[in-house]
Amino acid sequence: MLSAQEQQRLLDIERWFRASDPDLARALANGPRAQRRRQFTAALLSVLAGALVVALALLLL
Repeated sequence: MLSAQEQQRLLDIERWFRASDPDLARALANGPRAQRRRQFTAALLSVLAGALVVALALLLL
């Protein structure tokens, strides 16, 4: 457990970090889950597009 002084120092560091590099702070706050979610969504869309192309090709044959 952090002492009150350590907690305050940590809050000060977090504020400084957000102010000095907001884009990086935002990316880190989102964490790897957001990245994985985007990758999953892109992969799912690719699979669905491929399935649609195959289905259309089968219909035209």
